Amino acid sequence: MSGHRIEKAPKGEQKQGKKGAVLAGVIAAVLLCGYLGLCAWVGGRNVIMPHVGISGLDVSGMTRDQAADALKNALAEERGDPITLNISCEGWSGKLSAADLAVDQETTVQAAMQAGEGPFLLRGGQYLAHLLGAGSQVELALQDQQPALTALLEDMERQVGDVTMAHWQVSGQTLELTKGVTGLAADEEQAAQLLHQALDQGFAQKFGQGEQNVTVDVDLPVTQMPPQEPDFDAVHQDVYTEPKDAALDGTTHEIVSESVGLDFDPAQLKAAYDQAGEGETVSIPLTVTQPKETRESLSAKLFRDLLGKGTTKVGGSAARKNNVALSAKACNGVILLPGEVFSYNNTTGSRSASKGYQAAPVYVGGASTDEVGGGICQTSSTIYYAVLHTTLEVVERRSHMYNTGYVPAGMDATVYYGSTDFRFRNNTNYPVKLVTESYDKGGSRYLTVKIYGTNETGTYAVPKSTTFDQVAPTTQYKADSSIPRGTTKVDRKQNPYTGVKAKTVRYVYNKDGSLNQEQSMGTSTYKMRPKTIYYNPADGDPATWANGVPPQPSTPGGGQTETKPSTGENTVPAETPAPETPPQTGGETAGGNEPPSQDLQT
Repeated sequence: MSGHRIEKAPKGEQKQGKKGAVLAGVIAAVLLCGYLGLCAWVGGRNVIMPHVGISGLDVSGMTRDQAADALKNALAEERGDPITLNISCEGWSGKLSAADLAVDQETTVQAAMQAGEGPFLLRGGQYLAHLLGAGSQVELALQDQQPALTALLEDMERQVGDVTMAHWQVSGQTLELTKGVTGLAADEEQAAQLLHQALDQGFAQKFGQGEQNVTVDVDLPVTQMPPQEPDFDAVHQDVYTEPKDAALDGTTHEIVSESVGLDFDPAQLKAAYDQAGEGETVSIPLTVTQPKETRESLSAKLFRDLLGKGTTKVGGSAARKNNVALSAKACNGVILLPGEVFSYNNTTGSRSASKGYQAAPVYVGGASTDEVGGGICQTSSTIYYAVLHTTLEVVERRSHMYNTGYVPAGMDATVYYGSTDFRFRNNTNYPVKLVTESYDKGGSRYLTVKIYGTNETGTYAVPKSTTFDQVAPTTQYKADSSIPRGTTKVDRKQNPYTGVKAKTVRYVYNKDGSLNQEQSMGTSTYKMRPKTIYYNPADGDPATWANGVPPQPSTPGGGQTETKPSTGENTVPAETPAPETPPQTGGETAGGNEPPSQDLQT
């Protein structure tokens, strides 16, 4: 067994070595802490590093706001002492001033703030390097939109470039596309980069070197460039046309001409383009779709057919006849395009004295009274009566409280502005027009409503109604001390009405007269109103009168006066009384058996 003995260092030397290692560690820790502190301090200063410039403009040690002000002032100074770029390209020349270019000052200052910083652990070193003379120059950032630069490059391209771009045209029922031809062209991306560099150079000469009236020459290169392939989807969007029928303009009432539909397959066009040589023209067929309706055909069809007609006799006072004529005039000539809805209230508007409407009888809570616009329900009812003779769709309709008498039971339409309306929809494929006429004939006033449109199939409608549950007017007595004793007076304003219900059906027939369908239009309910007789309360209960005649008052001599029952003085009736037995033909109701709170029935 062999080996050797390791000599141990003296104890004093061992202690000295340990002290040196500890001291070195302490120094390293101090230096590290100091460096980390420096990095933190640099990051928290919020100022630009030493020896940092913006295209020659010194912004060292500035805050963000200070640097922004310095850049703003420098750019303003440049406007009075311009930096000019003299640009040339293949014999073309142009000029561009730095003032023509929009600088993105915020982005530029932000780049200066970040210059030289780097990651946290490198900030201290970067700061020391900049402190010892290392520098950073930040280029001016330009805004995305540069109208002056864009216009200059476009002018250069027009003068220098001779690349022939692809172009297309529609010829008859084919699409022709001519392929472009390779030629000289300026590289706009490279040109913009070179101009940007020249701009920075000009600012560096002005800001960094103090030169005035700086001019920088820039020579832009050209290159051989093939024609750009067309955007086939964009070509399709330009060529594609939806077929459109001629139609009537709802505002001007003029016919808008038709459009022929055009379409093609973009993939087919691209395949033909790929196989063509430069400058060669290729063509593909277009899919042409003719409209169903032309200007000429529509003109021949518009309002050619009388779809339905209704006529009513207008009675009552002159004021009532005036109101009927005014409301009819407001509806005359109204045109509804397919799908549009006619609203009687919207068409006539509020019935006010300023529009010429006068006070005439209406029903309020079942009683007759005078109100401005009384009588206009005859117009809405006559229109409804005409609609019932068509296949047009009824949207809203309500029957009167009492049977009107001027249209068959179930064929009236009450309205009251703001609450109750009459509406119908044009459910045909063509416009319809209302034509109203108020006229005198044979000493009487009449109102006629005609609905014109285009009857494509020849169908027609016949409305009929069946009445039932008739209730004859009862008689009621009301005491009135103004009535002379021994006499009575019949209320001629609150006329009696027979109560009745009317179920209406619209029968739609084909052109050959065969029944197509039966449309149930609902049931209308009209209330009974009793006959009212006024009497003097001193004559006692009418139920005790002999033969329904009030007792005669005694004469001063003890006798009685001759019995002469009186009907009193008649007032102007609210309307021509409804017949005791309503007509057996009637019309449609859109529902609603309960009367409105105020009912413009006449």
